[in-house]
Amino acid sequence: MLQFVSVAPLRKSALVLIAVGGLLAGCGDDESADDVSPTTIALPTATPEAATTPVTVDQSANGSSVRLTVGQRLLVRLPQDPDAPDQWGPVNVEKGILLAEDPESDGATTVWPFRAIAPGATPVEFVYGPAAQPPIEPETTFLVQVQVS
Repeated sequence: MLQFVSVAPLRKSALVLIAVGGLLAGCGDDESADDVSPTTIALPTATPEAATTPVTVDQSANGSSVRLTVGQRLLVRLPQDPDAPDQWGPVNVEKGILLAEDPESDGATTVWPFRAIAPGATPVEFVYGPAAQPPIEPETTFLVQVQVS
């Protein structure tokens, strides 16, 4: 013969124990409220200014060095005559440190954007010559040393 036992008294007892345990867990001294546990991660509330502000260089920066942080953009702005057969073109851009993006031109100037994607050092060099092929001995070059941290 089957006997049924009422579980209602057991449920009430379990709820009382859980409630008392919760109250006791909340009690204690609050002196350690300022302590941060080792698993707490403080996230920045805003993007660092350096990562959002691009660094722009032009011909006056030829031969200089530039410092970037990962995520920051480098804008290389060089004069361009759209009617001339010669144009500026990038060479020696090491992949893995900077990512070249599509250049933009307003007719008199072309801007080559690069995004810093990893720490390291790399030269960014441009030569001025025929657009169809790189010149063998370029007369005009532009070089900036880039350090990404």
